[in-house]
Amino acid sequence: MRSSRIGMVVVAAAALGWLALAQSQAGGPGRRQACPSTPVVLVSAAPAAKVAAEEVPSDRKADRQGIQKALDSFAAAFQKGDGKAVAGMWTAEGEYIEDDGTAFRGHTALEKAYGEFFTKSPNNSLAIEVDSIRFPSRDTAVVEGHFKLRKGKSAELIVSKCSFLYTREDGKWLVAIAREWPGDGLSLRDLEWLIGTWETKRDGTVVTTKYDWTANKSFIRCQFTIVENSKSTGGLQMFGKDPESGALRVWTFEDGGGIGDTDITREGKKWMYTARGVTADGKVLTATNIMTPVDADSFLWQAVNRTLDDESLADLAPIKAVRVKAKK
Repeated sequence: MRSSRIGMVVVAAAALGWLALAQSQAGGPGRRQACPSTPVVLVSAAPAAKVAAEEVPSDRKADRQGIQKALDSFAAAFQKGDGKAVAGMWTAEGEYIEDDGTAFRGHTALEKAYGEFFTKSPNNSLAIEVDSIRFPSRDTAVVEGHFKLRKGKSAELIVSKCSFLYTREDGKWLVAIAREWPGDGLSLRDLEWLIGTWETKRDGTVVTTKYDWTANKSFIRCQFTIVENSKSTGGLQMFGKDPESGALRVWTFEDGGGIGDTDITREGKKWMYTARGVTADGKVLTATNIMTPVDADSFLWQAVNRTLDDESLADLAPIKAVRVKAKK
């Protein structure tokens, strides 16, 4: 996973941008430190050499459970920063291919690559989300999924797509080939770190935004609430990829009847939201919302280039949004 693929803030501020406009109306190794964080497995399984193909259960439940346990063990070893242990989960000539095509083959190269990554970027955690597991034969398995890396002290979330081929040798599942796939522009997965609840306070106004995935993770849904002078308003936002243009967009629907449409781009670590909205009484609002990450649990948001019915409004000072921790 590449350190340059930073899953930074993205839209919690669409609600904040809408609020600002409403207020204005009212008044690892390699050149990019690639991380060969391929989930490999050392899974104990029943010896298969003497098992006839027709005797293998069609659902492969035991093998699936074994692979999942191995992935969990891999994540724990990765967190410890043990390059030798991680490399030992491949076959002798196994290979990892990072998203620019650079390949590391064999235990020696893998151990070196992981060791260098852990030295440059200690204190990582890794989760592996499995999308599918299929078995082309009795002793091979293809896994598709996503790496979710929280990197270093900032614990920023980096999500990337991966696939790998496992083979069973002497009763153990080992990675033969693992690959991390390059992204196709901005991805909705880059916003996954937003999942949860956020809060912003300014001048007696409290904005709460709650993000969750829709079915099949095709969209991120946001319910937002704005409380000002004991009065509460809210609405719904949907974040997704425009199937025609491939761009990330946000659609906003206020309970009071206002609607908004936002295009999302990125400039370095900053996320830029070019927003246009129409209030319930027909006034046209525009703004550029800039979101700048602070750490995994906070970001700065600022609205600039604001207009109301084509008349310019003053820029707003940056405001901090913080993640609301779940109560234990």
